[in-house]
Amino acid sequence: MIRRGILIKSKIIDFIQKYFLYSFKSTINTLYLPIVIICIFITGLVSSRLATAQIEENAYKNITDTIFQTKNYLDYTLSDVFSQLVSLSYDSRVMGLLAKEREDIVPEDYIPLHKNLQIIYSRYNTILESVLIDLNEGDFLLYNSEYNSNPHIDYEEYFTNYDESSENFYWLNIHRNRVFNQEGNVLSTYKLLTLNNASAKGIILFNLREDFFEGILNRSLIGENGYLTLISPDGNYESKELGSQYQLNKDTLHKLQNTASENGRFTYENEINKKMIVVYDTIKTNNWKIAAVVPEEELLSKINYIKHFTIALMVIMIVLVVILTNIVIKLISKPFDRLAKQMGTVNENHLVLEEEMSGPKEMKVLHNGFTDLMDRIHLLMDQIRLEQEEKRRLEFAIMQSQINPHFLYNTLYSIKGLCDMGLTKDASQMITALSNFFRIGISKGSEVISIEEEIEHIQNYLYIQEMRYGDDFSYEIDVMPDILSYPIVKLSLQPLIENAIYHGVKQKRGQGKILIKGYADGDVIHLQVADNGNGISKEKLQVILNELASMYEEKNHIIGIGLKSVNERIKIQFGREYGLTIASEEGVGTTSSISIPKQQGG
Repeated sequence: MIRRGILIKSKIIDFIQKYFLYSFKSTINTLYLPIVIICIFITGLVSSRLATAQIEENAYKNITDTIFQTKNYLDYTLSDVFSQLVSLSYDSRVMGLLAKEREDIVPEDYIPLHKNLQIIYSRYNTILESVLIDLNEGDFLLYNSEYNSNPHIDYEEYFTNYDESSENFYWLNIHRNRVFNQEGNVLSTYKLLTLNNASAKGIILFNLREDFFEGILNRSLIGENGYLTLISPDGNYESKELGSQYQLNKDTLHKLQNTASENGRFTYENEINKKMIVVYDTIKTNNWKIAAVVPEEELLSKINYIKHFTIALMVIMIVLVVILTNIVIKLISKPFDRLAKQMGTVNENHLVLEEEMSGPKEMKVLHNGFTDLMDRIHLLMDQIRLEQEEKRRLEFAIMQSQINPHFLYNTLYSIKGLCDMGLTKDASQMITALSNFFRIGISKGSEVISIEEEIEHIQNYLYIQEMRYGDDFSYEIDVMPDILSYPIVKLSLQPLIENAIYHGVKQKRGQGKILIKGYADGDVIHLQVADNGNGISKEKLQVILNELASMYEEKNHIIGIGLKSVNERIKIQFGREYGLTIASEEGVGTTSSISIPKQQGG
């Protein structure tokens, strides 16, 4: 059995090699093309699924947000109106009138309640169609309405819902305005009033405008055939007229009327077997449901478009890949085919190739080029490792030189002195400058920052030094605004300014001055730090320039770590043609200049 399995496996391999891997071109077509096609297919499928899921999520989120916002607005408005009904219902004057006989009611009883009704009606006129108080079947009647007809309330109809154990506040969904005998529709909220003996009865009724709810519910568009509806135990109000296939059927309406869940989402099939999506929430004021009803195919119409577009794009990409792959394979395999034909002529009687193919030039060039390339790569890698190591040492050195205990101690001591003198505002500003100085110096570990950040850094440093040394020196910063966004190696200017203070203006009698200047000359940015100190002799300046030009390891202790590291880090970052130069004239002053290229980004 084992031998038979090995034989079958060998035959399969022979078959693949004979019919699929018999040439360079067929090998690439057999191995490469299926992988590319599978990758395209998987990429398209995953992208389609992700896009579909995102669109579906966004669609449902938009509807949920619409429901939530509309519900909150209605809740706020209805709660406000309902609070007026509650306040009016518990008015002692109303209950007092309810207990009176008709002949005992005097005109003065109408005045305060009439004013109250007028205030409520005028304040909430946008939602209230009419307000009415009816006691003992018309013995006492007050109302405010845009209609002049005398209202009439069928007590038997309203008191069928009376529950002695409840507070008897009720809501009615959309219905004809029978109280004022009008053709229009209203929604209502009312309070049933009774005394303990239940012989006296009354009603306080607020009729709500249909056009108010229509405007609110139609304000949010949910597709061509989508709509919002208000659902209560006694029915539902739909915001716009649509065909019966889009309206809620009896089972779905009953489900929404009796659900205990405050919010949710479900689907059902309408009379033409199309899926409808229902998203609902609950209005707290009256426990009515507000629901969005929208056809699923309309809500998710973009999903089908994305699916079709993705399939078409995958087909086009596969066709293009097949065509381009065959063109590229043909170009690549042609030299190998020629070489193979020449080598096919080699046999025991003919051991040499044709003259032009002896020692194939292409293979030699390829081999030699590859060998040279590897040698160069090893050289570059060694150089990069050395430069990175040197860069880390330089960075550590410059950070160590900046965050030194001496500078920090002197600054903190100066802050203490300001605090002791009661100059808390100056101390606070100095602390802020110190924190900003270290924050920019650290720069989240970034080696390169913008010139603007570097200028801010030296402003903090100069502020601290100015606070420490008072009027010993002044400074001026003149940097062109159009170079502020270009990158620079961080902590490049601070060592130059430190040298200008300690080796320049502090060694000079009288007030010293430091000028920081920045400008662009073509594609090169120049940043200069100049002081009017005692300057440097020609001999010492030449020694300094020689040390700047030497390797980092060749330290001669003429210049500090700061200047050396600034020059080397700039060269590593931007190239050997950039860096630091120093010019000085004894008795006049010293100018340190940095040159960097214009480069976008950090």
